[in-house]
Amino acid sequence: MKVIAYYKKQTKHILVLDACDEEISPEDFFQEIAGVYANLEIMFIESLILPVRIIEALIKLVEQYGQETFRIYTTTESLSQYLFELRIPNIQLHRVSQISPEQDSEDLIKFSSEELRDLLIGIYQIYGYDFRNYQLENLKRTIAQTMARETMPDFDKFRQKVMQDQEFFQCLFLKLSVNVTSFFRYPDLYKVLREEVFPYLNSFPHLRIWSVGAASGEEAYSLAILLDELNMLDKSIIYATDFNSVVLQKAQNGLYALSPLKQAAENHQKSGGSEQLEKYFHINCYYAQIKPFLKKKVVFFHHNLTSDTAFNEFHLIICKNVLIYFNSQLQENVVKLFKQSLHRNGFLVLGRSENLFHNQDFIKYKAGFNIFKFLNSGIE
Repeated sequence: MKVIAYYKKQTKHILVLDACDEEISPEDFFQEIAGVYANLEIMFIESLILPVRIIEALIKLVEQYGQETFRIYTTTESLSQYLFELRIPNIQLHRVSQISPEQDSEDLIKFSSEELRDLLIGIYQIYGYDFRNYQLENLKRTIAQTMARETMPDFDKFRQKVMQDQEFFQCLFLKLSVNVTSFFRYPDLYKVLREEVFPYLNSFPHLRIWSVGAASGEEAYSLAILLDELNMLDKSIIYATDFNSVVLQKAQNGLYALSPLKQAAENHQKSGGSEQLEKYFHINCYYAQIKPFLKKKVVFFHHNLTSDTAFNEFHLIICKNVLIYFNSQLQENVVKLFKQSLHRNGFLVLGRSENLFHNQDFIKYKAGFNIFKFLNSGIE
């Protein structure tokens, strides 16, 4: 973390770069915010996410100074939105778009599938992220919306910007990686896991579970809560992976907005929850924080389905609403990876719009749900 501080007209200004660089200690930041000042302003430059220690420090500053004498500035939509979710006021500095949000970006911006493929090849060659086998229509829509938002209707100039500006690419990357999730989403599925799948898996002395495409962690923590209510958490470990380092940091932070908790509690009860959901959080007036005894049972780390290999043997793999973004060849490769990663009596859970057509290595375990039992008839 690089910290630059200066005074101007009775205001202390602190500029923060690389706020989430784990290799650099944030102690300079804490030294600069120590003390009392007439006015204090902090600007996070190109930071996409912040660690818990800094977020807790910002809340203390908000309470110490109030909004009249303390301001937080951000330069990325990602961080600004995250802070607002945690009820931390901030001001995002950004360019004003010249394209009306009411206009359909796909009507304003045109580029061919071949041009899109060239962009994806360049992203893979320069940054190592492989979107080449994703569904092109989904990617085209997201990129067109990004070009409209950035007021860059010329595709060649947009491509050049992506290739040469890593910070610009990171903003696009956050749009390309899908991160829709919530606690106990699809409670009827969790009810089946609670009543049928986990009782079966309880016969094993130890359980390993893989939450694929974990995003900001709600699914992994929901599984940990379910296991705790079944008295199975102590013998379990949940591996939660994603290829997006920003959402993984959110998941590791374990801080969540208060407003969705009511719906989360309702979904938890519908799933057969035996405890009050609030039991699993430390709740203050800003956010809800996952309690440490749950966090220690979930391991978050980077894993890319398009390029990384099997890394353990699992009794349960949950991969909901990920395969739908892949083309048929990549779907086949990922299912092969899951077969290599499953225990011979393990289970695979997919999203409602996903299936395993004509795959003789799995049988559907429960009618109406995409829960499959692995037959282990021979791994290719």
